[in-house]
Amino acid sequence: MRQILKWIAISLGSIAAAGLGILLGLFMLGRVKAGELPDFAVQPPLIPSDVASIARGRHLAEAVALCTECHQNGLRGRNLGFPSLVARLVAPNLTSGEGGVGGTYTAADWDRAIRHGIARDGRKLVVMPSEYYAEMTDSDFASLVAFLNALTPVDNELPASRIGVLGSALIGSGRFPFPADILNHDEVGQTVVTRGVTPEYGSYLVTLGNCRGCHGPELRGTANRIGPPPAPNLVDSTRNWSADDFRKTIRSGRTPAGRALDPQKMPWPRLANLTDAELDAVFEYVRSIATR
Repeated sequence: MRQILKWIAISLGSIAAAGLGILLGLFMLGRVKAGELPDFAVQPPLIPSDVASIARGRHLAEAVALCTECHQNGLRGRNLGFPSLVARLVAPNLTSGEGGVGGTYTAADWDRAIRHGIARDGRKLVVMPSEYYAEMTDSDFASLVAFLNALTPVDNELPASRIGVLGSALIGSGRFPFPADILNHDEVGQTVVTRGVTPEYGSYLVTLGNCRGCHGPELRGTANRIGPPPAPNLVDSTRNWSADDFRKTIRSGRTPAGRALDPQKMPWPRLANLTDAELDAVFEYVRSIATR
C-alpha cells in the first residue's frame, strides 16, 4: 500500500511539473508575441473640426463603434476589471485631462491605436477591437478623431495595462491573438461604403459595432468558449421579424416574443441610439445572409 501511495505521489508530482513547464513555455511564447510588432505605414486623413464632423464622430463613438462601452461616457476611461493573473486591462482616459492621452495623441497616433491596434508607446493593444475598426472608412475615422479632439477634459489617472502570467500563456497558446496580428494593415483606409438602407452599409455597421465578435462572422451565433459571451444566431432568430420588429427590439431591449435582452451582454441601450435608417440597413444585411 505504501508503495502504491508513493507511486501515486510521484505521478501527481510529474503531472504538476509537466503542467507548470507547459504554462511557463506558453508564458514565454506569449511574451515573445507581445514584442513582435507588425511593419506598416500610417497615412491618416486630414482631421476636420467643423460641427457636423464632430457630431458624426460622437455618433460613431457612442452608438456605432461603442467606444463608450469600455471607455465610459465622456471617454474618461476605466479599469476593465480582469483578474490580475490574467491581466490588468485598462481602457485609458481619451480626454486631454490629467491622466488622459487626448492632449498628446496626433492623428497618426489615433490611427495606430484605433485601426492598427498599436499604442503610441509601441504596445500591442489587447482588447481594442482594431480587427473590426480597421474597416473604418477614412471619412468616419476623421470624424471620430474630430470628436476625440473636442472632448471635454476629464481628470482621471489610471494605471497602465499589464498582461499577467495566465494572460501571456493564453496569448502564447493562440487562444487570444492580438488584434494587430490578425488584421491586414495594408488595407486600412481602403474601405469605401455609401450610407443607405443597404446590406452593404448594414455589414459595415455590424463590423464597426463588433457584432461579429459575439455573434460570429456571419451572425449565426457562437457556442460557449473563452472570450466574449456566447450569442444567439441572429439570422434564424429574426427570420420571421419585420424591420419594425427589429427596430423595436433594439430600442426597447425586448423581442417580439417578450424576451428581455441582457444589457450586460447585448449593449442595446447604446445601440438604441442608431438611426432608423442604420437599424434598417443592419436588418437588410441580416436578411441577406439568410438568402445565401
